[in-house]
Amino acid sequence: MLFATHYPVYTVGEKEAKLFPFATPVKRGGSITYFDEGTLMLYFIFNVNNPPLFFKKKRTILNKFFNKFDKPVFYDKKKPGYYIQNRKIASLGFHYEKCRSNHGISIHINPNLDNFNKINPCNLEAIKATSFKNEGIDISIEEVKKDLKKIIKEVFDEA
Repeated sequence: MLFATHYPVYTVGEKEAKLFPFATPVKRGGSITYFDEGTLMLYFIFNVNNPPLFFKKKRTILNKFFNKFDKPVFYDKKKPGYYIQNRKIASLGFHYEKCRSNHGISIHINPNLDNFNKINPCNLEAIKATSFKNEGIDISIEEVKKDLKKIIKEVFDEA
């Protein structure tokens, strides 16, 4: 389990790399997105025998985390990600190879939304990125990491 932030970068899944030549292609599914120091990345590099169950646990982690806040955050299965109305606050992206997961989750704590919204996040029309800060929630990346570590331990220590 790795937590990280990144320097400002646009990335795109390998299959769509030709559509976004300015973005860095990465070995994952999905379309274009943006990361910077205000985006918390959770990289789950686990051995996975049951990808659907593994994905469900990721959703459980995020559901428990977002339920702590007084905002109506929901998961949209048709446009995978977490939203406040039509504003995307978190993304999930996974790649499995030889029973190992790569990539994971990005949560927008305080990214540069001007850079983020130069694109359609995940190439979804009429979707804009938002962040905790933009939604009036004052929380640091360190606080989010602390909360998520506790929730991840609870979810993965289930019998």
